[in-house]
Amino acid sequence: MRALCVLSTVLLLGATACGAESGTDAGARDADTHDAARDTATTPTPDAMSSDATSSDASAIDGGPAPCTLSPSGPLVIDTPGAVIERLDVTSEGVRAIVVTADGVTIRDVRIRHHHGIGISIEGASNVVIERVDIENTGAPAVGAAASAEENNIVVYQSPRVAIRHVRLTRGSTGIYLQESPLSVLTDIEGHDFRGPIPRGQLVQWNASDGGVLDGFSVIDDAGSWTEDNVNVYHSTGVTIRNGLVDGNNSPSGVGVIFDEMASGLVEDVDAVHMGNGCFSTYAGLSGSVFRRTRCRDNLCTDQGRGLPSSNALMWAGNPDGVSITRVESSSYWASCNGNVSWPSAAFSVLDLVEREFTPRPPLALAFCFSR
Repeated sequence: MRALCVLSTVLLLGATACGAESGTDAGARDADTHDAARDTATTPTPDAMSSDATSSDASAIDGGPAPCTLSPSGPLVIDTPGAVIERLDVTSEGVRAIVVTADGVTIRDVRIRHHHGIGISIEGASNVVIERVDIENTGAPAVGAAASAEENNIVVYQSPRVAIRHVRLTRGSTGIYLQESPLSVLTDIEGHDFRGPIPRGQLVQWNASDGGVLDGFSVIDDAGSWTEDNVNVYHSTGVTIRNGLVDGNNSPSGVGVIFDEMASGLVEDVDAVHMGNGCFSTYAGLSGSVFRRTRCRDNLCTDQGRGLPSSNALMWAGNPDGVSITRVESSSYWASCNGNVSWPSAAFSVLDLVEREFTPRPPLALAFCFSR
């Protein structure tokens, strides 16, 4: 195995290419386990290093970002607090493309192509910022499930207050998977074609990560995807999900947006279309969740190749435990495939649903200073 590059500078600009690493990725961290082992690493010699973080955000020209040039790089370990990593084209084979273990790191204007493995892994680091980054799992098959549920685009573990913004995520097992990482802020997240397999398959999943925010997002999963829930909140409270589009879900058990076991929060101004098993759910969630100005249309009653929807294509699901109560406010639906709109009635203190046609909000199409 070749060593990873370790970046121990405050600012790296136009780094020389780091050696690619081969071998087996440590994988995504599960809720009950954590592999604390670190990859062996050496220090590269960058073309330009500075302790003065003077590189500014990409400026806008004619409404878009100014063009930039990316320097090729292999896998990286960032272990210096406050480091700023930018304008790199990172590729990896079967391992984590970028590992962050220090507080206050910023990764910006970076393209990542991880062939299996993980795109970015943040481990025990607070206040990390990821912005204007394009990440794709190039190891996914042409259609169907990934070879492993650990080929996530971004994994955040025991790392509070992460900020991820203006990011495009493609064909990961999951786009962003947060564990024990409270107070995350995710904005302008564009997702495509997530591949699982179960328990992955989401654009975003919070696990034991209270107080997260997802504001401004879209996820498009087509017939070749392998989804579970598109957006999942699990064992996390006070999570806010707003201003988004969820389009496509072929799982017989997954739904568009769910407050799952021991979870609660707010969903506001979100559209879900072409869902098989359901649009919005608190089936095993806590009391107090609110779905406000949510819209669901064109759900699917048929088998999409993975089995019939287990909920009979239910649009809004409450918790049938008789205790946990949900509010659905100012929401609407259209073109239900079988009229199975909400259940059970006792689970909702407010159920303000009307049948009304609507045009779904458009998906995001983010621009970067580099070409795709």
